[in-house]
Amino acid sequence: MKTIFVLLIAFSFLAFGFFNVIRQIKITKALDEIVRFVSLVKTEMNYRKSEFLHIYSIGEKQGYKYISFSDGQIFADEAVGVGIIAEFNSFIKNIGTTDQDGQISLCDEYKSRFEEALINRKSKDKEKLQVNTALSVFGALTVLIFFL
Repeated sequence: MKTIFVLLIAFSFLAFGFFNVIRQIKITKALDEIVRFVSLVKTEMNYRKSEFLHIYSIGEKQGYKYISFSDGQIFADEAVGVGIIAEFNSFIKNIGTTDQDGQISLCDEYKSRFEEALINRKSKDKEKLQVNTALSVFGALTVLIFFL
């Protein structure tokens, strides 16, 4: 009985660590998707002079995993965090509020913000992933060594 309990605790350490690793990867992928969406909006406005509804339909067809389209509105996945969601919502609200040059500069501004967040995230990701993996494996091994 003790062995099963110790194995369950060790497995819990491993599962928690790998769950955290998966969550970190998901946040990075969601940020990357937001950067690609802002680039899509800029391209559509710059070269095709598209309106919001056309951009909405094109974005919806792209099959984004972390950006959802419903009832004429666009939402970012909650995985990216409150700050990024607030900036993304601000970007969405400002689409179509100025002339074409204003829209392009708006896209440039938000794209640079999201790219900066993505670059910071990627630079920290490798270290976080290694630390999370090492700590979860170390925790599991420690439980196994001390209690078995």
